[in-house]
Amino acid sequence: RLVRRGLAVRAYDATCMLVEKVWKAARAYGRDGYTVVIHGKHEHEETKATFSNTRRHAPAVIVRNLAETRLLADLLPVRHTAAAQARFEEAFTGRHTDNFSVARDLERVAVVNQTTLLVNETREIIEHLRASYLAACGPDQAGQPARVGGSGRTDTLCYATQVNQDALGRALAQPLDAAFVIGGKNSSNTYQLHRVCEERLGRFAFFIQSEADIRSIDEVSHYVFPSHGPGSGGGHTELRPLWPGETFARPRRILITGGASCPDGLIQQVVARINTLFPADRLRPIEAVLADLESTK
Repeated sequence: RLVRRGLAVRAYDATCMLVEKVWKAARAYGRDGYTVVIHGKHEHEETKATFSNTRRHAPAVIVRNLAETRLLADLLPVRHTAAAQARFEEAFTGRHTDNFSVARDLERVAVVNQTTLLVNETREIIEHLRASYLAACGPDQAGQPARVGGSGRTDTLCYATQVNQDALGRALAQPLDAAFVIGGKNSSNTYQLHRVCEERLGRFAFFIQSEADIRSIDEVSHYVFPSHGPGSGGGHTELRPLWPGETFARPRRILITGGASCPDGLIQQVVARINTLFPADRLRPIEAVLADLESTK
């Protein structure tokens, strides 16, 4: 309609180059005769786009995590049976390409990933599939393509996500009393950061949207994700104490991190808010804190 009115229309491709990298990998796997296993959340917009792109070039199925990968791998020894096909269709309804045949399409698979997930989980999925194919089908034959591809393409994580995950891993190796993860409730990469912090710190890992969620030492507005992560419905906010009855008898070590798109200014506001929770005479200059951090490297 704009063209008919004589208005110039320019099209711009704003697709993330790393998402395109995943699509190119999937196309290459399709050309090589692989079925593509997409490690991602089927309700996430990026995974929907990757699936839509992949289905033009190869059979495809989406697995959310290692548990779903196990369901898929358990079909390998019996993949030529009608029962295996029925189990597959029940477990992966709406998450596989049309006319997917377990007997035909699980002969060889290759893995690509949603770019905001944990790279270690993608590696675990690949390794589990390798072990399962080895047990069900025996070793790969010389001169033949590997039954499981994708091990060389786990570099398709978003750069910012990868940097955050690497830095977080180093930070969590230090003694810590609490962690604040800052981000949006629908952010997949921020959710992954909080998951890692929660595994290490339990209830002392807080997910917040801004400094306003830190009300006091005794009250933090913490967002609890739904069981299947962002976008799956059912999340809620609850009030949690940070350190009830805090006497400031010893220094506290707090990790603060944010999602890939979290502004630096927001992180600074959270730092400033946390500082107000402590007596002024217990705060150290930032230069002293940075010097201590440098000495621990």
